[in-house]
Amino acid sequence: LVDVADSNKEKPQRLTTAESDFAQDKFPATNALIDQDKSGWAVSPQTGQDHPITFFFATPLAGPGQKLKVVLDFSYGGQHTLGRFRMSGVSGTSPGRALPESVATSIRKSAAERSNADTREIADYVASLHEPTAVLQARIAELKRTIPVLPVMTVRILEPAKRTTNVLNRGDFLQPSDEVAPNALEIISEHHPLLSRHTDQPADRLDLAHWLMSSSHPLTARVTVNQIWAHLFGRGIVPTQNDFGVRGDLPTHPELLDWLAGQFSGELQWSRKKLIRLIVNSATWRQSSNHRPDLQEIDPTNELLARQNRIRVEAEIVRDLHLAAAGLLSKKIGGPSVFPPLPPGVAELSYANNFKWKTSKGDDAWRRGMYTFFKRTSPHPTLISFDCPDSNTTQLQREVSNTPLQALVTLNNEVYAQAAQALAKRTLQEGGESEAHRIRWALRQCLIRIPQDDEVRRFADLLNIARQYYESSPEAAEKAVGEHAAADVDAAENASWVATTRMIMNLDEFIVRD
Repeated sequence: LVDVADSNKEKPQRLTTAESDFAQDKFPATNALIDQDKSGWAVSPQTGQDHPITFFFATPLAGPGQKLKVVLDFSYGGQHTLGRFRMSGVSGTSPGRALPESVATSIRKSAAERSNADTREIADYVASLHEPTAVLQARIAELKRTIPVLPVMTVRILEPAKRTTNVLNRGDFLQPSDEVAPNALEIISEHHPLLSRHTDQPADRLDLAHWLMSSSHPLTARVTVNQIWAHLFGRGIVPTQNDFGVRGDLPTHPELLDWLAGQFSGELQWSRKKLIRLIVNSATWRQSSNHRPDLQEIDPTNELLARQNRIRVEAEIVRDLHLAAAGLLSKKIGGPSVFPPLPPGVAELSYANNFKWKTSKGDDAWRRGMYTFFKRTSPHPTLISFDCPDSNTTQLQREVSNTPLQALVTLNNEVYAQAAQALAKRTLQEGGESEAHRIRWALRQCLIRIPQDDEVRRFADLLNIARQYYESSPEAAEKAVGEHAAADVDAAENASWVATTRMIMNLDEFIVRD
């Protein structure tokens, strides 16, 4: 850079990088920088054509009144020289910034020629120039680096063991009789025989799996569809879910069962999620469950599906609903089983008293019910109260009962008491300023509907009765609030809301899909 007043004061300006529209192999534009000590920039075989090259300064140049002297060095004889050239300057760009070679290559392509990778590279580079977006990109990259690597499960098909199987005389392994080969029951495979993949070998378990999932074998699809239907409607199209044979009940809607089974194994490609979406989007599913007197004599058990059924949630979900409404439910996915609070003396009932229940702490105490450790000889009493089946026997269909013990569990069990305390705290902090607003808010959290005025009045009366009691019993108030006390609220008021939310959570509608 030359000062106009004194041409002897020259100050070299450092160039950081360079880019061009074309470069000969092994002679990129960056080789033209003198501090690179490279062989220079070349454009063969496109010599004789116009080619721009852009250089970027490390620091901004001085303002007006300055002169710039450019020195070009040609070190390859007289064959590779510039015929005619012109120079121009561009201002407003950041010092030292140039397009990366790969980005520049992608930009020079026409839109039709760019691949998805080219478009992504350009978009990522533009995003990196925007500081807020660049921060988010760096955060995403860091999260991707910290994702744990899950073990990969490999499946290897072993060659079947070379052995013979015999019918045992009266079940005695010391008295083998006729030799038998693997096959499906003849009464089932009469119209769809089980065939081996190998002509010289009998059928094996993989052949059986293919046979079960074949489109020519409708039983697997029908059984699966019926189980999903029973889960959604409380009753299967075939009421005897565990018996599709001659001793089981006939389907109430055989054509519907066949159509759903055909969709499941065909267009839906055995996707349970797609099948559930298909059913719940139907008009049959979206009906009201209100009782219809006109059907009392015609269809008392709702076999014709003229209305929706009222279904109580499964035993494992009862606890989840309480924790979710209270804001305590942990959303963590995966991991080992957990041990939520258990009433004393239950674990000791296990076989030979050889099992110790170590109650989980922190968020593990509020994990979903599916993560609760299940001891077959001593299951959690809450699960038993809400008809969890005996795990020592196979049972496809759960029985549903309605007993006073269930209400006592949700009123007095430690987990449900803490859920009521946490919901009371949320209500006082998030439900609004007035008493009526808070009651409406708590009801909506539990019932997912707009409460009626008479319901709000009844719970307001309960709140006032509880308030009078706890104001005269401070020790009982402290005990009722527990560890989930709302800030800046006295114990009597807090305990009154705990009693109210406990009654809200004990409503039949809270654990019944209506």
